[in-house]
Amino acid sequence: MIIEYHIVFCLKGRYLFNYSLNQMLMRNSFFSFTLLLLVVSLTAQTKTNWSPQQCLQLKNISATLVSPDGSKMLYTVREAIMTEDRSEYINNVWLCNSDGTHHVQLTKGDKGASNPGWSPDGKWISFTSSRDGKNNLYLLPLDGGEAEKITDVKSGVLIYEWSHDGNSIAFTMTDAPSDKEEKNKKSKNDWYFMDEDIKQSSLFVISTHHKDSTGKYLLKQITKEDYTVTAFSWSPNNQQIAYSYAKTPKANDANYQDIAIIDLASGLVKPIAKTSAGESNPIYSPDGKLIVYYSTTDNVDWSGAKYAMIYSVADAKTWRLAATPNEDGNLIGWSPDSRQIIWTESNRTVSSIYLLGTDGKSISEWSKGATGLIGPVSLNSKGTHVSFTLQTASQLPQAYISPLSSYAPVKQTNLNESYQTKALPKTELVTWKGADGKDIEGLLTYPLNYTPGQKVPLLLNVHGGPAGVFSQSCVATNSGTYPLASLAEMGYAILRPNPRGSSGYGTEFRTANRSDWGGKDFIDLMNGVDYLIKTGLADETKLGIMGWSYGGFMSSWTVGHTTRFKAASIGAPVVDLTLQNLTDDIPGFLPSYFNSQPWENWPLYNAHSPIEFVQNVTTPVLLQQCEGDQRVPISNGIMFYNALRRRNIPVRMLAMPRQAHGPVEPRMNLIVMQTNVEWFSKYIKP
Repeated sequence: MIIEYHIVFCLKGRYLFNYSLNQMLMRNSFFSFTLLLLVVSLTAQTKTNWSPQQCLQLKNISATLVSPDGSKMLYTVREAIMTEDRSEYINNVWLCNSDGTHHVQLTKGDKGASNPGWSPDGKWISFTSSRDGKNNLYLLPLDGGEAEKITDVKSGVLIYEWSHDGNSIAFTMTDAPSDKEEKNKKSKNDWYFMDEDIKQSSLFVISTHHKDSTGKYLLKQITKEDYTVTAFSWSPNNQQIAYSYAKTPKANDANYQDIAIIDLASGLVKPIAKTSAGESNPIYSPDGKLIVYYSTTDNVDWSGAKYAMIYSVADAKTWRLAATPNEDGNLIGWSPDSRQIIWTESNRTVSSIYLLGTDGKSISEWSKGATGLIGPVSLNSKGTHVSFTLQTASQLPQAYISPLSSYAPVKQTNLNESYQTKALPKTELVTWKGADGKDIEGLLTYPLNYTPGQKVPLLLNVHGGPAGVFSQSCVATNSGTYPLASLAEMGYAILRPNPRGSSGYGTEFRTANRSDWGGKDFIDLMNGVDYLIKTGLADETKLGIMGWSYGGFMSSWTVGHTTRFKAASIGAPVVDLTLQNLTDDIPGFLPSYFNSQPWENWPLYNAHSPIEFVQNVTTPVLLQQCEGDQRVPISNGIMFYNALRRRNIPVRMLAMPRQAHGPVEPRMNLIVMQTNVEWFSKYIKP
């Protein structure tokens, strides 16, 4: 029996020719070898591991929490769901032993579940889910059984915390619309006056053991003042709750919070931190004698130093704890002996966990010697174990547990196992001299399978903020709009610099761009590009730039000040500082950076607005912006788009309905990534 094989040659969907393998072998061997080599070459060119679609399929660990006794861990897995009629990210709750064994998925369904928690005795698991329409609180017995919905809210549960005796759960909930408001919405009579009749978030306590005559768990509203509760902590005796609150739930007001204690029996509210600083996230010490909280400087300085403050319950005295290297991070909790605070913050291109003594003097780096980037950190209720994610630029994130007694992380998960053997591009830390000789760091990702000495196209990726920071996170994670692994796989090098203004390098560095956006920070970026050109890596004829938010500002500023970039991808750009300040949801932000309101210094705001230099732009520009963006309203992007279009500069604008300051739906995220890949491929071929 003779079997005849045929090779069909197609290119970009077009049929070229069909050749019998037997015919090939009957002809001269050179011809046969050449055709077979072509088949292998075409196959190799089309095979990818890190396309935008493939990266979007990766699962992410979105939360971790160790049980009170340290024997188990809850974690949530986030994945993209894209079907014919759905496009959303959902989380589901998983359980495993603290040695990384016996993984069990606890929640399933179309709506998923998030915010996992443990009862103090470790016998119950709590989570929130919108499976019944509104985001409600559920309890699930650890020893098996069905989850029970214990709240029935009209708006949605936001944050919650178990009481120390396990008899109650406190939670916040946004004011629900009234019947009249619902009726007006249906009749399209839903006009409103701005900044009036604001829906606040109040504090509630629900019993986990007692129900009323209708079978509902007993519920009591705790705060009734006209403000929004943002964070809270139970006292160890379960008789008081310390909470931080803001004037409204608006993003700007979150920077100007105060703190109070409420007595649950009497309802008496006692302010304990009410200054011109922003004070938030109070946490009772295990012995109940102290409260630690997070504080800005007095007055609020948006990019300035932040500290851990202590309040003494007995005598109302307050004092500041030792300053951390970056002076900006997050409170995690207390050590079991009430003598130390756990604090985490960016540390150059990684992150660190610190222990701060309540004496206000001592500080130590608990995670010293850690390899990899430490992700979101949580402390169990007994203060004995810490959980977090670890990743590197070339290793996908996994969950870890460590005892608080010493940094000794134990790996818990093996998510995305099939991808762990697929090669990722090399990323290394590089340093150069910025403006005025300041040392500037950046992360350089090489093309996949890069050959030393080869000149390649370079994409400059500018982070947001400006007090953001590029950390050593895995380049394949699907959380961003720029698919770094995809671009590296295609043959691009990517430089992610941390110019002055970035976090992770201390307050002086973070505030070094005051009233100077587009000045020395721009020089820091360009010097980084020049450095890579001088090393022989970057092809100066194939340069691109991309960035979102402040990165969008800097990208639009750059194309107005140099023609060296052959293509630009600009996301949610601030192009007019006055327009931005008078239309965004954080009106205190730019005045904090520029030390004035726009009307107090029109020339300063205009001098640092990219739109003022749009007449100089010759670079093809791709704009991307979301219709629901309140942080950087879409009018910024439209302004830049229209100016370039009327000047006949190659420009496209991708507009995304329903999205906020960035895409929040998988399909929108995918189209952004794919559009960026196509844009750079068109103008800068690897």
